[in-house]
Amino acid sequence: MYSQRKALLIGLTLLVAVSVVLISFAPRTVTEPDIVVELGEENHGAESAVGPQNPIPTVLIGHNGQVKDPALAVEQGETHPEVYSIGRTAWLNSIRNKAPGRRVEPSGSKVVLLTATDGRGHNREIKDLFKQVTENREDYCAYHGYTYQFLNISKYHVPGRPAVWSKVNAIQDALNMHPEAEWMWWLDTDAIIMSPQVDLGSYLLSATALKTRLAYDQQIKLPNGKNSGLQVSRALDTNQIDIIISQDYHGLNAGSMFFRRTDFTMSLLDMWLDPIYVERKFERLEQDALNHLIVHHPSIREHVGIVNQRAINAYPGGDMAAGWHTGDLVIHFAGCWVHHQCEQQWTHYWNKRRKRVEVPAEVGA
Repeated sequence: MYSQRKALLIGLTLLVAVSVVLISFAPRTVTEPDIVVELGEENHGAESAVGPQNPIPTVLIGHNGQVKDPALAVEQGETHPEVYSIGRTAWLNSIRNKAPGRRVEPSGSKVVLLTATDGRGHNREIKDLFKQVTENREDYCAYHGYTYQFLNISKYHVPGRPAVWSKVNAIQDALNMHPEAEWMWWLDTDAIIMSPQVDLGSYLLSATALKTRLAYDQQIKLPNGKNSGLQVSRALDTNQIDIIISQDYHGLNAGSMFFRRTDFTMSLLDMWLDPIYVERKFERLEQDALNHLIVHHPSIREHVGIVNQRAINAYPGGDMAAGWHTGDLVIHFAGCWVHHQCEQQWTHYWNKRRKRVEVPAEVGA
């Protein structure tokens, strides 16, 4: 009897073991899940380290890097219940490619708007910053048919390198992710698109439009803000311009800039990240490094279009050349943290921005 029980026990044990093995090797259908990313889960860089430590925003990121906002994201005071009751995705689909007028190339998916952050830094004192930024830029891109891309720069972390340098990696990555894109618009997180009706092709990116935006004869500044003795040349061929950027009081500002997909651009992005520039300890880091390359290399300068600041990078204050005016495309809150004005300034201009497009009749019905 004992031997029979022992044999039965051994048999059951073997049966369970075989079942476990079979289950382990059984074919499974795997659906790549969305990833909940806590922005700022890694704290890199000198600028990040001194930023306010507000609760870390959590967003839903699809496996391809696109922001997905499952919340209704209804803005207080301008709610459209009929639209938002069917969800954020339905709203974006309802306004997609609804911008009126003739399309001027580049248009649609040939333009990508890139936001990349680790959730750290001084602008975290702005309440609901990431939620508002996402809504503002998703709406704009959907309306014009552009592609909106978010990337978490934590994945580009290099030990000892300030986090702001990771924007260059993000631009490279986004260009590789979107082979159909001809132009990439980098826009810092602390910026609001104020005039969503503006079509980038007719406003800036076509060769004809760019001729009207270039700051001809403007002095090109050194990284310390002093004049370099060089000017924006009238001989520039707009068909050869691959980078569009503007200057502020201190020199070039990399908070809002455009990159055309060309061999030149990809080579420049590689050069920009060369350790000789990263480790040089420029005062304004990646901005001053790019400024240095443009000033000291004529073969680079001939591919760079410097436009008037308000065209792509207006500030909340300043003279006529820098300060935002009604109708300007975007406002950038660079340096608002110095006097702890970020929340106040952001709220003021968020309420002044031109509201999103009209609700399509077929959606509100």
